[in-house]
Amino acid sequence: MQLILMSVLIPSDTYLNNWFWVILFSTNVLIIWVVIKALTPIKNVVQALDIGVDSFHDKDFSITIDNHAYSEFTMIIDTYNKLAKIMRDERMAIYQRELLLDTVIQTTPVALILTNNNDQIVYSNLAAKTLLNQKKKLDGMKFSDIYQHMPTALMEATTNKLDGLITEKLNDETIVYHLNYQPFTLNKQRHHLYLYKNLTTDISRKESDIWKQVIRLISHELNNSLAPISSLTHSAKKIIASNENQHMLPDILNTISRRSAHLHKFIEQYAHFARLPKPDKTKVKIRPFIQTVTQLCAVEASTRFEAETVLCDAAQIEQVLINLIKNAEESGSDKQQIALNVYQSTNQITFEVTDQGKGLTEQQLLQALLPFYTTKSKGTGVGLALCNEIVIAHGGRLKLENQVEGGLKVSFSLSL
Repeated sequence: MQLILMSVLIPSDTYLNNWFWVILFSTNVLIIWVVIKALTPIKNVVQALDIGVDSFHDKDFSITIDNHAYSEFTMIIDTYNKLAKIMRDERMAIYQRELLLDTVIQTTPVALILTNNNDQIVYSNLAAKTLLNQKKKLDGMKFSDIYQHMPTALMEATTNKLDGLITEKLNDETIVYHLNYQPFTLNKQRHHLYLYKNLTTDISRKESDIWKQVIRLISHELNNSLAPISSLTHSAKKIIASNENQHMLPDILNTISRRSAHLHKFIEQYAHFARLPKPDKTKVKIRPFIQTVTQLCAVEASTRFEAETVLCDAAQIEQVLINLIKNAEESGSDKQQIALNVYQSTNQITFEVTDQGKGLTEQQLLQALLPFYTTKSKGTGVGLALCNEIVIAHGGRLKLENQVEGGLKVSFSLSL
Protein backbone atom coordinates (compact mmCIF):
# COMPACT_ATOMS: atom_id res chain seq x y z
CA MET A 1 0.00 0.00 0.00
CA GLN A 2 2.81 2.39 0.87
CA LEU A 3 4.72 1.59 -2.29
CA ILE A 4 1.69 2.27 -4.41
CA LEU A 5 1.20 5.72 -2.81
CA MET A 6 4.82 6.69 -3.37
CA SER A 7 4.60 5.76 -7.02
CA VAL A 8 1.64 8.11 -7.39
CA LEU A 9 3.30 11.09 -5.66
CA ILE A 10 6.64 10.89 -7.48
CA PRO A 11 6.33 11.64 -11.26
CA SER A 12 7.79 9.22 -13.63
CA ASP A 13 10.68 10.13 -15.99
CA THR A 14 8.32 10.04 -18.99
CA TYR A 15 5.98 12.53 -17.40
CA LEU A 16 8.81 14.97 -16.62
CA ASN A 17 10.12 14.65 -20.15
CA ASN A 18 6.74 15.60 -21.65
CA TRP A 19 6.46 18.69 -19.50
CA PHE A 20 9.93 19.75 -20.55
CA TRP A 21 8.99 19.72 -24.25
CA VAL A 22 5.75 21.57 -23.56
CA ILE A 23 7.60 24.32 -21.75
CA LEU A 24 10.28 24.49 -24.42
CA PHE A 25 7.68 24.73 -27.20
CA SER A 26 5.78 27.43 -25.35
CA THR A 27 8.96 29.38 -24.78
CA ASN A 28 9.89 29.22 -28.44
CA VAL A 29 6.43 30.33 -29.48
CA LEU A 30 6.65 33.23 -27.06
CA ILE A 31 10.08 34.23 -28.38
CA ILE A 32 8.85 34.08 -31.98
CA TRP A 33 5.80 36.16 -31.09
CA VAL A 34 8.01 38.73 -29.33
CA VAL A 35 10.38 38.89 -32.32
CA ILE A 36 7.47 39.30 -34.79
CA LYS A 37 5.98 41.97 -32.57
CA ALA A 38 9.31 43.76 -32.40
CA LEU A 39 9.87 43.56 -36.17
CA THR A 40 6.36 44.74 -37.13
CA PRO A 41 7.27 48.49 -36.96
CA ILE A 42 10.30 47.86 -39.16
CA LYS A 43 8.16 45.90 -41.63
CA ASN A 44 5.53 48.67 -41.70
CA VAL A 45 8.17 51.37 -42.21
CA VAL A 46 9.86 49.42 -45.02
CA GLN A 47 6.50 48.83 -46.71
CA ALA A 48 5.60 52.51 -46.39
CA LEU A 49 8.98 53.54 -47.81
CA ASP A 50 8.57 51.06 -50.66
CA ILE A 51 5.15 52.49 -51.51
CA GLY A 52 6.54 56.03 -51.28
CA VAL A 53 9.48 55.28 -53.61
CA ASP A 54 7.09 53.66 -56.10
CA SER A 55 4.99 56.83 -56.01
CA PHE A 56 8.14 58.88 -56.72
CA HIS A 57 8.71 56.69 -59.75
CA ASP A 58 5.17 57.52 -60.89
CA LYS A 59 5.87 61.24 -60.30
CA ASP A 60 3.45 61.32 -57.37
CA PHE A 61 5.01 63.17 -54.43
CA SER A 62 1.85 63.52 -52.32
CA ILE A 63 2.43 60.45 -50.09
CA THR A 64 3.86 61.05 -46.61
CA ILE A 65 4.42 58.59 -43.71
CA ASP A 66 2.69 59.05 -40.34
CA ASN A 67 5.44 59.06 -37.73
CA HIS A 68 3.31 58.88 -34.54
CA ALA A 69 3.52 55.11 -34.01
CA TYR A 70 7.14 54.61 -34.93
CA SER A 71 9.29 56.76 -32.69
CA GLU A 72 12.19 54.36 -33.18
CA PHE A 73 12.41 55.37 -36.84
CA THR A 74 11.90 59.10 -36.44
CA MET A 75 15.01 60.11 -38.38
CA ILE A 76 14.45 57.94 -41.46
CA ILE A 77 10.71 58.77 -41.68
CA ASP A 78 11.34 62.51 -41.23
CA THR A 79 14.02 62.36 -43.93
CA TYR A 80 11.60 60.70 -46.33
CA ASN A 81 8.84 63.23 -45.57
CA LYS A 82 11.25 66.15 -46.08
CA LEU A 83 12.39 64.66 -49.39
CA ALA A 84 8.78 64.20 -50.49
CA LYS A 85 8.00 67.84 -49.62
CA ILE A 86 11.04 69.16 -51.49
CA MET A 87 10.18 67.14 -54.58
CA ARG A 88 6.50 68.14 -54.31
CA ASP A 89 7.44 71.84 -54.11
CA GLU A 90 9.87 71.46 -57.03
CA ARG A 91 7.20 69.69 -59.06
CA MET A 92 4.72 72.50 -58.37
CA ALA A 93 7.29 75.16 -59.31
CA ILE A 94 8.08 73.34 -62.57
CA TYR A 95 4.39 73.00 -63.33
CA GLN A 96 3.83 76.73 -62.75
CA ARG A 97 6.75 77.57 -65.06
CA GLU A 98 5.46 75.16 -67.71
CA LEU A 99 2.02 76.74 -67.43
CA LEU A 100 3.50 80.22 -67.85
CA LEU A 101 5.65 79.10 -70.79
CA ASP A 102 2.69 77.41 -72.47
CA THR A 103 0.60 80.58 -72.03
CA VAL A 104 3.35 82.67 -73.63
CA ILE A 105 3.79 80.21 -76.53
CA GLN A 106 0.05 79.97 -77.15
CA THR A 107 -0.35 83.77 -77.33
CA THR A 108 2.77 84.53 -79.40
CA PRO A 109 2.23 85.48 -83.06
CA VAL A 110 5.06 83.14 -84.06
CA ALA A 111 3.63 79.82 -85.30
CA LEU A 112 5.39 76.94 -83.52
CA ILE A 113 5.25 73.29 -84.59
CA LEU A 114 7.24 70.48 -82.97
CA THR A 115 7.30 67.06 -84.65
CA ASN A 116 8.90 63.75 -83.74
CA ASN A 117 10.98 61.62 -86.09
CA ASN A 118 7.78 59.99 -87.43
CA ASP A 119 6.55 63.40 -88.64
CA GLN A 120 3.80 63.48 -85.98
CA ILE A 121 3.06 66.82 -84.35
CA VAL A 122 3.75 66.59 -80.62
CA TYR A 123 3.28 70.28 -79.79
CA SER A 124 1.83 73.35 -81.50
CA ASN A 125 0.26 76.71 -80.68
CA LEU A 126 -2.76 78.75 -81.80
CA ALA A 127 -0.75 80.67 -84.42
CA ALA A 128 0.17 77.33 -86.03
CA LYS A 129 -3.50 76.38 -86.33
CA THR A 130 -4.19 79.71 -88.03
CA LEU A 131 -1.25 79.32 -90.41
CA LEU A 132 -2.32 75.79 -91.37
CA ASN A 133 -6.00 76.79 -91.59
CA GLN A 134 -7.00 74.11 -89.06
CA LYS A 135 -9.72 74.35 -86.40
CA LYS A 136 -9.03 71.14 -84.49
CA LYS A 137 -6.04 70.32 -82.34
CA LEU A 138 -2.90 69.57 -84.34
CA ASP A 139 -1.15 67.30 -81.83
CA GLY A 140 -0.94 63.73 -83.10
CA MET A 141 -1.54 64.65 -86.75
CA LYS A 142 0.94 64.01 -89.58
CA PHE A 143 2.63 67.32 -90.36
CA SER A 144 3.21 66.44 -94.02
CA ASP A 145 -0.52 65.82 -94.44
CA ILE A 146 -1.58 69.29 -93.36
CA TYR A 147 1.18 71.74 -94.36
CA GLN A 148 -0.16 71.43 -97.92
CA HIS A 149 -2.59 74.20 -96.86
CA MET A 150 0.31 76.65 -96.57
CA PRO A 151 1.13 79.16 -99.31
CA THR A 152 3.17 77.50 -102.09
CA ALA A 153 6.56 79.10 -101.35
CA LEU A 154 6.21 78.43 -97.62
CA MET A 155 5.17 74.83 -98.27
CA GLU A 156 8.23 74.22 -100.46
CA ALA A 157 10.52 75.80 -97.87
CA THR A 158 9.00 73.57 -95.17
CA THR A 159 9.42 70.45 -97.31
CA ASN A 160 13.10 71.26 -97.90
CA LYS A 161 13.59 72.38 -94.27
CA LEU A 162 14.99 75.73 -95.37
CA ASP A 163 15.91 78.55 -93.03
CA GLY A 164 15.40 82.24 -93.89
CA LEU A 165 12.99 84.67 -95.55
CA ILE A 166 10.24 83.41 -97.86
CA THR A 167 8.26 85.83 -100.02
CA GLU A 168 4.76 84.89 -101.18
CA LYS A 169 2.40 86.69 -103.55
CA LEU A 170 -1.26 86.39 -102.46
CA ASN A 171 -4.06 88.42 -104.06
CA ASP A 172 -1.61 91.00 -105.44
CA GLU A 173 -0.17 91.43 -101.97
CA THR A 174 3.40 90.52 -101.07
CA ILE A 175 3.68 88.57 -97.83
CA VAL A 176 7.05 87.91 -96.20
CA TYR A 177 7.58 85.01 -93.80
CA HIS A 178 10.61 84.00 -91.82
CA LEU A 179 11.07 80.25 -91.35
CA ASN A 180 13.44 78.90 -88.72
CA TYR A 181 14.01 75.14 -88.74
CA GLN A 182 15.92 73.46 -85.92
CA PRO A 183 16.50 69.70 -85.40
CA PHE A 184 17.32 68.60 -81.85
CA THR A 185 17.14 65.63 -79.48
CA LEU A 186 14.42 65.49 -76.81
CA ASN A 187 14.17 62.56 -74.38
CA LYS A 188 16.74 60.71 -76.49
CA GLN A 189 14.53 60.99 -79.57
CA ARG A 190 15.02 63.10 -82.70
CA HIS A 191 12.61 66.04 -83.01
CA HIS A 192 12.10 68.87 -85.50
CA LEU A 193 11.09 72.42 -84.56
CA TYR A 194 9.53 74.79 -87.12
CA LEU A 195 9.02 78.49 -86.33
CA TYR A 196 7.07 80.69 -88.75
CA LYS A 197 6.82 84.46 -88.38
CA ASN A 198 4.86 86.79 -90.65
CA LEU A 199 7.14 89.80 -91.14
CA THR A 200 4.89 91.68 -93.58
CA THR A 201 3.65 94.21 -91.03
CA ASP A 202 7.09 94.67 -89.46
CA ILE A 203 8.71 95.19 -92.85
CA SER A 204 6.00 97.65 -93.93
CA ARG A 205 6.50 99.58 -90.71
CA LYS A 206 10.27 99.52 -91.23
CA GLU A 207 9.89 100.69 -94.82
CA SER A 208 7.68 103.52 -93.62
CA ASP A 209 10.28 104.51 -91.02
CA ILE A 210 13.03 104.40 -93.65
CA TRP A 211 11.04 106.55 -96.05
CA LYS A 212 10.38 109.08 -93.29
CA GLN A 213 14.10 109.09 -92.57
CA VAL A 214 14.88 109.54 -96.27
CA ILE A 215 12.47 112.47 -96.53
CA ARG A 216 13.98 114.12 -93.44
CA LEU A 217 17.52 113.55 -94.75
CA ILE A 218 16.77 114.87 -98.24
CA SER A 219 14.87 117.85 -96.81
CA HIS A 220 17.80 118.63 -94.53
CA GLU A 221 20.29 118.38 -97.40
CA LEU A 222 18.12 120.47 -99.71
CA ASN A 223 17.74 123.18 -97.07
CA ASN A 224 21.50 123.18 -96.43
CA SER A 225 22.15 123.67 -100.14
CA LEU A 226 19.25 125.93 -101.13
CA ALA A 227 19.57 128.35 -98.23
CA PRO A 228 23.10 129.56 -99.16
CA ILE A 229 22.21 129.45 -102.89
CA SER A 230 19.22 131.71 -102.22
CA SER A 231 21.33 134.06 -100.10
CA LEU A 232 24.13 134.22 -102.67
CA THR A 233 21.61 134.81 -105.50
CA HIS A 234 20.13 137.72 -103.54
CA SER A 235 23.62 139.16 -103.03
CA ALA A 236 24.41 138.81 -106.74
CA LYS A 237 21.22 140.66 -107.67
CA LYS A 238 22.16 143.56 -105.36
CA ILE A 239 25.65 143.74 -106.85
CA ILE A 240 24.30 143.78 -110.40
CA ALA A 241 21.71 146.43 -109.48
CA SER A 242 24.25 148.72 -107.77
CA ASN A 243 27.10 148.21 -110.24
CA GLU A 244 29.43 147.95 -107.20
CA ASN A 245 31.72 145.09 -106.09
CA GLN A 246 31.45 143.51 -109.52
CA HIS A 247 34.67 141.57 -108.78
CA MET A 248 32.73 139.44 -106.22
CA LEU A 249 30.36 138.01 -108.81
CA PRO A 250 32.67 135.21 -110.09
CA ASP A 251 33.24 133.92 -106.53
CA ILE A 252 29.50 134.01 -105.82
CA LEU A 253 28.67 132.16 -109.03
CA ASN A 254 31.41 129.58 -108.40
CA THR A 255 30.06 128.94 -104.90
CA ILE A 256 26.53 128.51 -106.29
CA SER A 257 27.92 126.12 -108.92
CA ARG A 258 29.74 124.04 -106.29
CA ARG A 259 26.66 123.77 -104.08
CA SER A 260 24.53 122.78 -107.08
CA ALA A 261 27.06 120.12 -108.08
CA HIS A 262 27.10 118.78 -104.52
CA LEU A 263 23.31 118.63 -104.49
CA HIS A 264 23.27 116.88 -107.86
CA LYS A 265 25.78 114.29 -106.63
CA PHE A 266 23.78 113.75 -103.46
CA ILE A 267 20.52 113.13 -105.35
CA GLU A 268 22.30 110.93 -107.90
CA GLN A 269 23.53 108.62 -105.13
CA TYR A 270 19.97 108.00 -103.99
CA ALA A 271 18.77 107.51 -107.54
CA HIS A 272 21.55 104.98 -108.17
CA PHE A 273 20.54 103.06 -105.04
CA ALA A 274 16.89 103.00 -106.14
CA ARG A 275 17.55 101.73 -109.67
CA LEU A 276 20.17 99.06 -108.96
CA PRO A 277 19.97 96.62 -111.91
CA LYS A 278 19.97 92.84 -111.53
CA PRO A 279 23.49 91.38 -111.80
CA ASP A 280 24.55 90.18 -115.23
CA LYS A 281 26.46 87.10 -114.07
CA THR A 282 29.24 85.72 -116.23
CA LYS A 283 32.32 83.59 -115.62
CA VAL A 284 35.00 86.02 -114.45
CA LYS A 285 38.68 85.07 -114.26
CA ILE A 286 39.58 85.73 -110.65
CA ARG A 287 43.28 86.65 -110.82
CA PRO A 288 42.99 89.32 -113.54
CA PHE A 289 39.91 90.68 -111.75
CA ILE A 290 41.81 91.05 -108.46
CA GLN A 291 44.76 92.63 -110.25
CA THR A 292 42.45 95.26 -111.75
CA VAL A 293 41.00 96.15 -108.33
CA THR A 294 44.43 96.41 -106.66
CA GLN A 295 45.70 98.67 -109.45
CA LEU A 296 42.66 100.94 -109.20
CA CYS A 297 42.84 101.22 -105.40
CA ALA A 298 46.59 100.86 -104.90
CA VAL A 299 46.33 98.19 -102.19
CA GLU A 300 48.10 94.91 -101.57
CA ALA A 301 46.22 91.65 -102.12
CA SER A 302 46.72 88.33 -100.36
CA THR A 303 45.31 85.33 -102.24
CA ARG A 304 44.74 81.69 -101.38
CA PHE A 305 42.55 79.85 -103.89
CA GLU A 306 42.69 77.26 -106.66
CA ALA A 307 39.58 78.15 -108.66
CA GLU A 308 40.12 79.97 -111.94
CA THR A 309 36.71 81.62 -112.41
CA VAL A 310 33.78 82.86 -110.35
CA LEU A 311 30.22 83.51 -111.52
CA CYS A 312 29.33 87.18 -110.88
CA ASP A 313 28.70 90.62 -112.38
CA ALA A 314 32.28 91.88 -112.57
CA ALA A 315 31.33 95.58 -112.71
CA GLN A 316 29.10 95.39 -109.64
CA ILE A 317 31.51 93.32 -107.52
CA GLU A 318 34.35 95.63 -108.55
CA GLN A 319 32.27 98.60 -107.36
CA VAL A 320 31.65 96.83 -104.04
CA LEU A 321 35.38 96.27 -103.46
CA ILE A 322 36.23 99.85 -104.46
CA ASN A 323 33.62 101.20 -102.01
CA LEU A 324 34.86 98.94 -99.19
CA ILE A 325 38.47 99.98 -99.73
CA LYS A 326 37.40 103.65 -99.87
CA ASN A 327 35.57 103.23 -96.55
CA ALA A 328 38.70 101.62 -95.08
CA GLU A 329 40.73 104.66 -96.15
CA GLU A 330 38.18 106.97 -94.46
CA SER A 331 38.32 104.96 -91.20
CA GLY A 332 41.56 106.63 -90.14
CA SER A 333 43.72 103.67 -91.13
CA ASP A 334 47.05 104.12 -92.92
CA LYS A 335 46.88 103.18 -96.58
CA GLN A 336 49.64 100.59 -96.05
CA GLN A 337 47.53 98.83 -93.40
CA ILE A 338 44.58 98.27 -95.74
CA ALA A 339 44.55 94.81 -97.29
CA LEU A 340 42.41 92.80 -99.69
CA ASN A 341 42.35 89.09 -98.83
CA VAL A 342 40.85 86.56 -101.24
CA TYR A 343 40.63 82.89 -100.26
CA GLN A 344 38.69 79.77 -101.18
CA SER A 345 36.69 77.51 -98.84
CA THR A 346 34.88 74.44 -100.28
CA ASN A 347 32.66 75.80 -103.07
CA GLN A 348 32.93 79.51 -102.20
CA ILE A 349 35.44 82.26 -102.66
CA THR A 350 35.61 84.98 -100.02
CA PHE A 351 36.65 88.61 -100.48
CA GLU A 352 37.83 90.36 -97.32
CA VAL A 353 38.87 94.00 -96.79
CA THR A 354 40.68 94.80 -93.53
CA ASP A 355 41.99 98.01 -92.03
CA GLN A 356 43.58 99.25 -88.81
CA GLY A 357 41.15 102.11 -88.19
CA LYS A 358 39.03 102.76 -85.11
CA GLY A 359 36.44 100.09 -85.96
CA LEU A 360 32.75 100.32 -85.02
CA THR A 361 30.79 100.13 -81.78
CA GLU A 362 28.35 97.28 -81.17
CA GLN A 363 25.42 99.59 -81.95
CA GLN A 364 27.07 100.80 -85.16
CA LEU A 365 27.72 97.20 -86.26
CA LEU A 366 24.01 96.43 -85.86
CA GLN A 367 22.90 99.41 -87.98
CA ALA A 368 25.78 99.85 -90.45
CA LEU A 369 24.01 98.01 -93.29
CA LEU A 370 20.70 99.85 -92.90
CA PRO A 371 19.95 102.24 -95.78
CA PHE A 372 20.72 105.89 -94.98
CA TYR A 373 22.52 105.09 -91.72
CA THR A 374 25.97 106.70 -91.56
CA THR A 375 28.69 107.39 -89.00
CA LYS A 376 30.29 110.09 -91.18
CA SER A 377 29.48 113.77 -90.73
CA LYS A 378 29.06 114.20 -94.49
CA GLY A 379 27.97 110.66 -95.33
CA THR A 380 24.70 109.74 -97.02
CA GLY A 381 24.32 106.20 -95.65
CA VAL A 382 24.03 104.76 -99.14
CA GLY A 383 27.46 103.21 -99.78
CA LEU A 384 27.42 100.16 -97.50
CA ALA A 385 23.71 99.56 -98.05
CA LEU A 386 24.28 99.60 -101.81
CA CYS A 387 27.21 97.17 -101.47
CA ASN A 388 25.06 94.87 -99.36
CA GLU A 389 22.25 94.97 -101.95
CA ILE A 390 24.71 93.97 -104.69
CA VAL A 391 26.14 91.11 -102.61
CA ILE A 392 22.63 89.88 -101.67
CA ALA A 393 21.70 89.87 -105.36
CA HIS A 394 24.70 87.56 -105.85
CA GLY A 395 23.43 85.16 -103.17
CA GLY A 396 25.71 86.35 -100.35
CA ARG A 397 25.67 88.87 -97.55
CA LEU A 398 28.05 91.55 -96.34
CA LYS A 399 29.60 90.78 -92.93
CA LEU A 400 31.18 93.38 -90.66
CA GLU A 401 33.22 92.60 -87.55
CA ASN A 402 35.87 94.28 -85.45
CA GLN A 403 39.29 92.64 -85.45
CA VAL A 404 40.99 91.61 -82.20
CA GLU A 405 44.12 93.53 -83.14
CA GLY A 406 42.05 96.61 -84.04
CA GLY A 407 40.28 97.90 -87.11
CA LEU A 408 37.38 96.53 -89.12
CA LYS A 409 36.99 93.46 -91.33
CA VAL A 410 34.32 93.52 -94.05
CA SER A 411 33.79 90.33 -96.05
CA PHE A 412 31.42 88.55 -98.42
CA SER A 413 31.43 85.20 -100.24
CA LEU A 414 30.46 84.26 -103.77
CA SER A 415 29.53 80.77 -104.91
CA LEU A 416 31.90 79.09 -107.38
